[in-house]
Amino acid sequence: MERQEKMVVALAGCSHAFSHGYMLIFPAVLLLLQKEFSLGYLELGIIGNIMFFTYGLGALPGGMIYNLLGPKRLYLICFIGSTVSLILAAASSSLLVLTAGLALLGVFGSLYHPLANAMITGKVREYGRALGIHGAAGNLGLAMAPFAAGVIASHLGWRHAYLWFALPGILLSVWSIFVDMSPGEEMKAFGESTSEKKSSGSHLKIYFSLPLVLVYLANMMHSFCFNGSLTFLPAYMAKRTSFHLFSLDSVALGGMLSSIVLLMGVVGQFGGGILSQKPDLERKFLIVSAISLPFIVAMSFTTDILLLGLALIFFFFNFFLQPMNNTLLAQYTAANMRGPAFGIYFFVAFVFGSLASSFSGYVAQVFGLQWVFTGLSGSILLLVFFAFVLQKIKRHEAGGMNPDP
Repeated sequence: MERQEKMVVALAGCSHAFSHGYMLIFPAVLLLLQKEFSLGYLELGIIGNIMFFTYGLGALPGGMIYNLLGPKRLYLICFIGSTVSLILAAASSSLLVLTAGLALLGVFGSLYHPLANAMITGKVREYGRALGIHGAAGNLGLAMAPFAAGVIASHLGWRHAYLWFALPGILLSVWSIFVDMSPGEEMKAFGESTSEKKSSGSHLKIYFSLPLVLVYLANMMHSFCFNGSLTFLPAYMAKRTSFHLFSLDSVALGGMLSSIVLLMGVVGQFGGGILSQKPDLERKFLIVSAISLPFIVAMSFTTDILLLGLALIFFFFNFFLQPMNNTLLAQYTAANMRGPAFGIYFFVAFVFGSLASSFSGYVAQVFGLQWVFTGLSGSILLLVFFAFVLQKIKRHEAGGMNPDP
């Protein structure tokens, strides 16, 4: 990578870490909120649902206005708005104000993914590898946020967890001013020539070809499982393990064990990014999807060290899929289509995925917390189905292009 490409990947990686980290403060302090506001799992799930729903809500308009405002302005709106929302949540004196702060946090945070993925695939030539690095950095945020927020909340209260996480948003906003985010000339030329080839179809239709729809659907299923499992993972780890470490209470322990599990995602994301550079990506995507299925089911029936081991394996493969899915979308779109395409991609995924919090909360309250992961396994099964159909279409197209003599 050239220097400017490295700067973009570095900024995007740090930003990705905090974009996801902000969302995981809520799961980390969930047990404290349950105690202070006397809430059940279903009510907590609904609050998480609102936050994750708004986290998808702005992805579509964010993707659509990417070309209009440019990545830098959109980036500043995203992180300055997120910082203000975190401060509002920290200052909340009622459940209503807290929910409003979390909803706004989701709205501003939702701008990030279409912006970052369009920026990376438009600026960096080796974008499969760059997306893997970007995803791995995001997983560092996913891994560290529950533990950091849990420790802060245990010692200072849950409001301080939100307040301390506001500081990085200010620093990232200042850093972004000095980074060149404009697309590289080679990527501009590629996007223009590719879009000319596609100009025979309608403007809207090119975003909804069958392969792209399958990529959208696969990401929807992945997001549903992702949101549902992350919302209740710290609480599940706290309830289903009997470890005694460093005199940590259940909130901090659940956050720490979740962080250990999510650290596997760093390796998974990086590995998925490397594999995304290889040919026949559709087949590899199908295989990895299928491998992850039995491990999430088994998490419902285990405790202690076995549960921790199964969770490590499941989340490794689950995060392995993310850069592969993102790269598939980039491969099926022209460079100057990717802002809107990633907007659609993340909008449908995050909005549908937000329902997983309420779904998981309902399952936990009615059937028990351990059945959450069995319920979420259905989304992985559908993901495998969509990946299978996509791979069959790819093989059919390849066969049509290379007929037997």
